[in-house]
Amino acid sequence: MKAILLCAILFASITQPASALTSNQSDAQKLQDIQVENQKLRDELAAAKKRIQELESASGKSAAPTPASARANPAADFMGNPIAVLDFLNKKFTQDMAQKRVAMPQVNDSKATRENYLAKAKEWIAGINRTSYSIDWRGRIVEMGASNGPYQEFQFQCVSSDNKTNYGRVIFASVLKSNAPNIGDSVAQTDSLWKMNATLEPTVILQADMLEPNTFDNPPLIAPCVAFQYKLVVNRLFMEKN
Repeated sequence: MKAILLCAILFASITQPASALTSNQSDAQKLQDIQVENQKLRDELAAAKKRIQELESASGKSAAPTPASARANPAADFMGNPIAVLDFLNKKFTQDMAQKRVAMPQVNDSKATRENYLAKAKEWIAGINRTSYSIDWRGRIVEMGASNGPYQEFQFQCVSSDNKTNYGRVIFASVLKSNAPNIGDSVAQTDSLWKMNATLEPTVILQADMLEPNTFDNPPLIAPCVAFQYKLVVNRLFMEKN
């Protein structure tokens, strides 16, 4: 009887530390997994910040010439046309909201959740509307507008490098006649290609009731409730040489 009792005591003394050790190992593994995941998130955030800085830095510089095959993609040239600008702002908004841990709105959101999103979106809009970007666009003058003193109004359509695809909607703009010596006072030839150097100023607006694009996608959406608008200050407009 004593032998049996002694064996039971020895067995308990041996197995108890082993169980505790297993538990400690499990907790340590969980902590390590959490630390690995946190580091992964920090790395992703750092990469996103670096990408935004690169894009913002590139916006103030003239892009180097790229092959025609690359320019055929509307997003290939940084801000090379209205579609590329919309794509840039869409990615920037998504990254900025992710950094602030603000989720994109859903139809069934609570009132507090929706108001928080709209408040953060409004802050972002205020910041982006204080920026400006130097752009160089290539396209056709589809129609001449009024001649207002020293200025000439016109409608401009960005085109692809092979001249077969239109990029974005027609743009309404005006330019000093002295900065567009080839434009003349008559209707421009529709088959002529032009290069436009301008400053693009975002005029993004909050559309609280537009979670999705409307039937005509007008105005286009950068993100839910965030409508894409801009204005151009044209610096130079000249005919492209053959």
